[in-house]
Amino acid sequence: MTEPPPPPTPRLGAFDIGCVVVGGIIGVGIFFTPAVVAQRVSSVGQAMAAWGLGGFIALLGALVFAELALRQPGHGGTFRYVARAFGPLPAFLYGWANTLVIQAGAAAIIALIFVDNLDIVRFGGPTSSGLGKLMQAVAALAVFTFVNTIGLKAGKRTQNTLTVIKTLGVFAIVVLSLLPREAAASAEVVAASDRDVPWLTAIGAALLPALFAFGGWQQGSFVAGAARRPRRDVPLGILAGVAVVVIAYMSVNLAYLELLGLGGARASSSIGADAARVALAPFGIGEASGRLLAGIICISALGILNTILLAPPFVLHAMSREGLVPKSLGALHATSGTPRRAVLLQGGWAITLLVGATLASDKAKAPLGFLIDGVVFVDWIFYGMTGLALLTLRKQARADGTPDESTIPGAGLAAGLFVASAVVVAGAAVVSSPAPSAAGLGVCLLGVAWYALWRRRRAAYP
Repeated sequence: MTEPPPPPTPRLGAFDIGCVVVGGIIGVGIFFTPAVVAQRVSSVGQAMAAWGLGGFIALLGALVFAELALRQPGHGGTFRYVARAFGPLPAFLYGWANTLVIQAGAAAIIALIFVDNLDIVRFGGPTSSGLGKLMQAVAALAVFTFVNTIGLKAGKRTQNTLTVIKTLGVFAIVVLSLLPREAAASAEVVAASDRDVPWLTAIGAALLPALFAFGGWQQGSFVAGAARRPRRDVPLGILAGVAVVVIAYMSVNLAYLELLGLGGARASSSIGADAARVALAPFGIGEASGRLLAGIICISALGILNTILLAPPFVLHAMSREGLVPKSLGALHATSGTPRRAVLLQGGWAITLLVGATLASDKAKAPLGFLIDGVVFVDWIFYGMTGLALLTLRKQARADGTPDESTIPGAGLAAGLFVASAVVVAGAAVVSSPAPSAAGLGVCLLGVAWYALWRRRRAAYP
């Protein structure tokens, strides 16, 4: 009888998991969502309050995921936690939507954003034809899919390098805001604001784009099973990673508002480039800053692309261990430590979505953007369910009467507040985007049908 291969050696430390978290959050969003937030408020105080509330919710999520990682160690993150607390069907639906829509759709759009900004770096503006853009985006997806099938070590090194570079790029904008400049320089892009939006209305409208930029703190839990010291490295990596992002986002938004003013931020179509142009104009290199920021956005896009093809495939690995997808799909390779088939599925499906959207529309971003918007409602339902999972598992531990060594101070309160936040955000998504939310719900209903067929097949052919 052939002996099964030994399990892969754990390869990730707290710094590595922190880089996955930071890499999953800091991306292209911070270079355009601050303008959207500015358009929905009437004062600098309201804008910063929206970003502060978004950061607070992200920290709540970090506490929830950190304790859940202690209670349910191993790969899979949200899937594992929901399965343990509520059973296989809700967990399967999360894995279904996460793989087919959330991650693959995001990867396709990010690949397109990468190509657009690569054109600016090389030629000063978008020059690629529709077919040329498609081929370059497909190539980027294929390269990072290949990198993450080689092994966890290769994916980890790529992730850490890109995360450090793009985080330094974000803080570089903060440094630029401290440079001396003439008042007239920023006056070019500053527009007067005469709107008076009530605080609650403004914060409610501005919170959605802020949370879009903050999203991704759960990525570190997807690869928790590869941690060298799970009880230390995973919670520390998640909490430290989110803390770095909150500091970076609050700082860079203060820098945007310092350089452009609220009116200038609101009127900007490329807020990062405009901020750099204003800061560097006194030194005669304002126009070159557009290419500089485009390069930073390229690095950010590649960092997120690598995160998507590194971490989420481990959800399929966890699903395969529970018998919810074929075991061969999620099996870890004996030497690489990665679920190679799951990585190939994630990358291949992202390429399929990208090609299909391009063939269906001259503006490839439009259908993909609608696809991602459609799962905002579903995504935040699962966030809320994750918070409920922590409260449920705590209650089960108390009922068992055994000593509970997996408690993080404040995580219980954080879970309650996180659930309430998820309900508000999901409701706001339905109100603001009813059609995309209905489409996202439709994807989940298809998942219910697939789950029923799969269970029936397993019962017939165990």
